[in-house]
Formats: sequence, structure tokens, C-alpha cells
Amino acid sequence: MYALQNIISEDVKHKKKVFFVLSSLTSGGSERVFWNLAQGFNKNRFDVTIIILDSTVNCFSMDLPGVRFIDLKTRKASKSFFALYNVLKNESPHAVFSTTDHINILVSLVGRFLKIPMLIARASNIPHEQRLYEGFKSRFYELFASASYRGYKQIVCQSNEMKQSLVNTYRVNQQLIKVIANPVLPTSKLKEFKTPDKIYKLLVVARFALEKGLERLVDIMAGLPENYHLDFVGTGVLKEKIAAKIRDLKLDHRLKIIGEIKNIHEVMVQHDLMVLSSYTEGFPNVVLEALTVGLPVVTFKVSGIPGLILDGFNGYVIEQGDLARFRAKIIQACTKDHWKPSKIRENVYQKCALDKISAAYEELIS
Repeated sequence: MYALQNIISEDVKHKKKVFFVLSSLTSGGSERVFWNLAQGFNKNRFDVTIIILDSTVNCFSMDLPGVRFIDLKTRKASKSFFALYNVLKNESPHAVFSTTDHINILVSLVGRFLKIPMLIARASNIPHEQRLYEGFKSRFYELFASASYRGYKQIVCQSNEMKQSLVNTYRVNQQLIKVIANPVLPTSKLKEFKTPDKIYKLLVVARFALEKGLERLVDIMAGLPENYHLDFVGTGVLKEKIAAKIRDLKLDHRLKIIGEIKNIHEVMVQHDLMVLSSYTEGFPNVVLEALTVGLPVVTFKVSGIPGLILDGFNGYVIEQGDLARFRAKIIQACTKDHWKPSKIRENVYQKCALDKISAAYEELIS
């Protein structure tokens, strides 16, 4: 018995502590990525912890096998330095992953005062595009982002477009950058295409923010026939403005704002098409999720899309600004009679399955 206990304690001792740092567990793409990765890491080799600044509003479960959660209860990154410093000092992790600009800056600052073998940042947007839509906020982060990235051993980008933008905007050493796509969890949900009803049901999942292009999506819908309906999933600062536009154009009988949801796959399979109207994306997780259930996507061309959408196989990609073509491709996608959901799912799993992406992240710290 003593020998067995000794072996077990030695196994635990040799596990590498890995921490993921997030502002919260709300429904953002970056939050979902780290929540997924924490489940995908090999628990025989790694002791996995997610640190969050605020657990007041959660869209993801904090009850995950083999994953510990620490809530700093600080809410804002600007008030989290000492709380995060104390946790990391006491825990002595082998690797710390951070994501989004404000958390990357925070972790970089804390890392300067601790000896953390592997400090790795995950970039989450295309900085030269993001500055067009976030104004002062984007420029504020730019003042610190370049310096903060120098504190990291490695940086993860989700696309070559993002990598090039970091090199050009922040002068990041491209030798430190690794391109790794976002992961998707397996799901039992799969879209079934039946004889179409008279109503075509479209879905968009996005924050109500300027860069998501939801206003122009309303304009696109206004030019479609009456039997094309659209559900908006999400929330954000422009929600009321979009709702007012829908009412003004008298489209509220076929354009509905649902708000935030948790059962995203169940909702997706009830629709005929996913649409993405963004001006810019780091890597569109909603597209990954749609493809996972075999739902085709019509999207403007943004970062990450060229590697995901194959024209006519799982959707259509339209050049930015071409609203007429976007509208035409919606009609083409909805009236197409030979989408193959199982093939669509198989294709995205080959690229972005959780085990494959988790292994790529593990390799960074091994």
C-alpha cells in the first residue's frame, strides 16, 4: 500500500501545472476557446486550472472533470494585479496562458515579477483592423500591447492574417508566433436537411458591436423575400439601435433578437443557414460551431475563413462590402438541395478537433 501511495504522489508531483487566465466565463469566443482547451489537455500529464476575474455571470460550466477554477473576484484587469500575483506566486505554475488584450497586458506585467517557465499569450483579433472599430479603446491597448508581447515566451495566433498583423502592428518577433486554429468540442447534434418549408430560417450569433456588421445585415435582409427570417443571438451596446432599425424598416415580423443562449448547438440545427456579417474577426468560433453540426455558412471574408469555408461544400465566402452578392448567396445556399452535414462535420473535425488542437498547445510547453 505504501509503495502504491508513493507512486501516486510521485505522479502528481511530476504533473506540470497549467493555468488559463480569463476575465470571465461569459459567451465570448476567447472564453470558449480556453474553456474547451482546459478539457482537452491530458490530465495525466497536466494539472489544469482556470483563473477568472469575475464569476458573476457564467455561460459555461465551472464543473469540469479534472479542471480547477479560481475566482479572483476582482472583476477588472486594472484591479487584479496583486490578486493574480499572489495566486501565481503560491501555485508556481509551469505554464500560464492568457488571451485578449487587457488580460495579456495584465499577465505580462505580473510575469515580470515571477519566474514562470512558459508564459504564452493568445492573440484574439487583427489589431490593424480592430483599431477602425474600437477607436480610443483600441489605441489605448496599442500603447501597452507591443511592450507586453515582449514578456511572453510564445504567442499563439489563429490565422496567418493575424500573425502578419501582429508582426506589422506591434513589431512582434515572428519566430515567437505559432499559428494554431481554435478547437471544437464533439457534439451529437447534426443538422437534418428535409424538404424545405416556405420559411427559410437564418441565424447570426454575434455581439451587438460595430465590427460585427449587424446593421448591414439588416439591410441585406430587407432586400430578401418575405419567407427569409433571421434570428439574432447575442447582446451588446448596439442591441437597441439594431432593434430600432428593424422596427423602422418594419421587419420585426421576420427578424428577431433572441439574446444570449447556452444551448447553441440545439438552436443551430433548427436553422437552415448561419450568416456572418463581420467586418473583422480574429477567428470566428461561431463558424466552427455551425460546421460542427453540419450547418452551412454564408460569410464575408475575414481572418480564419479561407481555411474553413470551401465554396459550395460548406458555404460561401463573399468579399467585404458586396451586399448584393451576399444576398444572392443566401438564396443560393437556402435553395441548394445537396448539403452533406456529416461531410461538413468530418471536414472541420479534421482541422479543429479538440484533441488535435489541445495537442498543439501541449507541444508549446513540453
